[in-house]
Amino acid sequence: MRDTIVGELVRTAVTDPSVHYRDIVNSLPTAMMVLDGNLIVQYANLAYYQLFGGSEDDTLGQPIFDLQSGIWNDAEIRWLLEAVLPHDVAIKGYLIEQTFPVIGARILNLTAHRVVRNGAGTDQVLIGVEDVTNAEKASRAAEETIQKINAMMTEVHHRVKNNIASILSMLRIEARALDDEIAKDVLDRVALRVESMGSLYELLAVSENSGLVPLLPYFERVCRSIEQVGGANQFGWTIDVKGDAVLVSVDEAISIGAVVNELVANAAKYAFNGRQDIGSIRVLCVDRGNEIHITVADNGSGFDKTQVDPKSTGLGMRLVDMYLESLGGTIDRDSGPQGTTCFLKIPHVDEQNEVASSGTFNAEESMLKAKPKAIGPAHVKPTLTTARNEGRSSSIAGITAKPESS
Repeated sequence: MRDTIVGELVRTAVTDPSVHYRDIVNSLPTAMMVLDGNLIVQYANLAYYQLFGGSEDDTLGQPIFDLQSGIWNDAEIRWLLEAVLPHDVAIKGYLIEQTFPVIGARILNLTAHRVVRNGAGTDQVLIGVEDVTNAEKASRAAEETIQKINAMMTEVHHRVKNNIASILSMLRIEARALDDEIAKDVLDRVALRVESMGSLYELLAVSENSGLVPLLPYFERVCRSIEQVGGANQFGWTIDVKGDAVLVSVDEAISIGAVVNELVANAAKYAFNGRQDIGSIRVLCVDRGNEIHITVADNGSGFDKTQVDPKSTGLGMRLVDMYLESLGGTIDRDSGPQGTTCFLKIPHVDEQNEVASSGTFNAEESMLKAKPKAIGPAHVKPTLTTARNEGRSSSIAGITAKPESS
């Protein structure tokens, strides 16, 4: 909306010769000042006087640091403004939080850069000051709410993880008490499925509550559980997990983890029957942009599709098909004397927020992340500085500014 107003004012100035540039600047809602090379005020627009009070008589021709009882006479603000012209640095997004004589307690956004005229830099500084109190308070309140929600979610994940661990313990106690091998096997498989979900919540309990789950660490936890339950050390087979760092939502992770759990557990149970040499199961996860490709392969003896294990209920593969259907994914199975391979294709939308380069150069990270600190009467939080420089680099007290590329 503001850009539209400014654009309309500029168009009016171009088409109406009676409109002076000062009329345009005085119509802007942002308080603005023009300083000379010694930081003496040459001009201030109407919004500046509305925000800070005073008049042209006690403003123009005065050093900026002497204005309004010295509200600009702050060590860090002075350091930044005095660096604009000598080092060709632009200040952007510098927040000043203090109590001002006219407007009271406010949070102001300060910008400053060299004035450019006819494509060339001048020895003048243009300063803009915008009242961002409401927006900044809303942002802080939202951040505080997010932190509270994250703390609650962490507690929920811990409780779910502990509850799943309790259920898992009961299942294993019941399985050990059974004499029927078929019933014991059923309970063991149920326990693995429950533990697969437990591994997910164990991972979420130590995560940053981003709502995203890294698949590789999740697969590794699932596979370690299968190794322990399936007796990998005793029978001499191994599971190897490799691939790309892929992040998915919690709901997707539950379904994908359940599928991988069933396929790896099947391989651990059936692939190496009668084998004397060391067997291996490989889990590979590849990010293909709009798809996730997952391969679960073993070097076992393979299986005959025409023969069915009389002890098997077929529930595992029905679960695989059910979860893949919910994901919109597919599975291709290939089996022979050299082993069995299951190849999964799962649609995927990248959930991460990608920060694109804006073409400007930022201050070093330590300054961007600086916490608010009290300096004299002001409460200041530096958030961003950038440099505009033609053909050279400059370094100012730890801020390295590089020339912008066109």
